[in-house]
Amino acid sequence: MKRLFNLRSILFLVSVWVCSGLCAQTSRSYERDWRSDRQKIKIISYNIMDGFNNATDTDRMARFTAWVKEQSPDVLALNELCGFTEAKLKQLAEGYGHPYVAIVKEDGYPVGLTSKTPIKVIARKIEGYGHGLLHCNVLNMDFLVTHLNPSDRIKRKKEADNIIDYIHTHQLGNCLLMGDMNAHSPFDASWPDEHLEDYVVISSFMAASLHDICYMFVPDSRRYSYPSRILPDSPKGETLRYRQERLDFIFVTDSLRPQCLDAQIYNGPENDYLSDHYPVGINMFIPKN
Repeated sequence: MKRLFNLRSILFLVSVWVCSGLCAQTSRSYERDWRSDRQKIKIISYNIMDGFNNATDTDRMARFTAWVKEQSPDVLALNELCGFTEAKLKQLAEGYGHPYVAIVKEDGYPVGLTSKTPIKVIARKIEGYGHGLLHCNVLNMDFLVTHLNPSDRIKRKKEADNIIDYIHTHQLGNCLLMGDMNAHSPFDASWPDEHLEDYVVISSFMAASLHDICYMFVPDSRRYSYPSRILPDSPKGETLRYRQERLDFIFVTDSLRPQCLDAQIYNGPENDYLSDHYPVGINMFIPKN
């Protein structure tokens, strides 16, 4: 009981510290909408569920391509690119207007990135990073795409620590971290206490000055990214809210937080049957090229 109390206390203090900064920043973000030296960009992160059945489910791929094309993100991070090579990813991305792609590996459950503008691959990390950590530079910002261990809490925490160490070691000041974290945020306070010990991963990111942008802009009632209705046992009726979880995140470092204007979790009916996860996205202002 004492350990549980101490963990609750730590999480509460972290939440208060981060929340105070976020609330002050939110009101200031909208004041920059008029600035002519800035451009607005959209970034989306999406776990696409077994790579659309190892790139064979052409119907889901077509509907996904149409949805991404409509959203027109500047950068798209992808999890579970099962069955994809970089060439196959390039072919998929060209369908929604992204000529630039990168993938961390070509086996297992890769993560990847596609973009309207050039991608510079900085590192493809496999050892110590579960499904991988892809580090790219796009639009003069560092993008880290990952997918943490889905089944082992201890391994998941170690992967998170490795990512934090990587950010600090390489002094990534203008950095975004995104992907399926397979963990829960202490900000999602309505979740049952069964998730309490799994708050540690997201709390570690927050304690490292990584800011959860969806928390700033998405109300609690809409703050879930899993599961969608594509699963045979997806929740219905009264059990729906109890089963909904937020596993997918986009974090930014201190210097980028003031540039964040809005965030979305695209958990409407248009994404119910594209994947078991819903995509998450943020809008930012960055300097014009």
